[in-house]
Amino acid sequence: MTTPRIRSLVSLSTALIVTLMVAGCASAPQRAVSASAEPPVTVRFDNEARDYVHVYLVGARQEWLLARVAPGARVALRIPEPALAEDAGLLSLAVIAGERVTLRAARDVAAATTIGQPLAMMLSQRWTFSTMTATGQLTSLRIGQSSAEAGRP
Repeated sequence: MTTPRIRSLVSLSTALIVTLMVAGCASAPQRAVSASAEPPVTVRFDNEARDYVHVYLVGARQEWLLARVAPGARVALRIPEPALAEDAGLLSLAVIAGERVTLRAARDVAAATTIGQPLAMMLSQRWTFSTMTATGQLTSLRIGQSSAEAGRP
């Protein structure tokens, strides 16, 4: 029994398309993983509020939106490269509960803001936001310290 000509053309073109698709996927360029790549600089943040919060890094001349953090989430927020510059000076975190994003987080009356400190000090702490007050409260613990040890000298 012979195959009709149209069916053999359809079968041949289908086989060609499938072959080209597989070959295209197999030859896709892959990123090389560098062994010398440093891990990103991050700050630890816990959102103990019942709302989403926007977390900002505030410098002397610029503010960066780090992330929108879900209620109950514990995240590592990546510090942007310009904030790592030597002349960044003192930095602080500003946290605003709710759905809106602002370009002036440091001046927002609803923001819970930390005191300005060097980046190294900020990175050595775990930051926790809770809504115990009307505007929220932002507290910190040294990394590795439990909340039970926080009250002891």
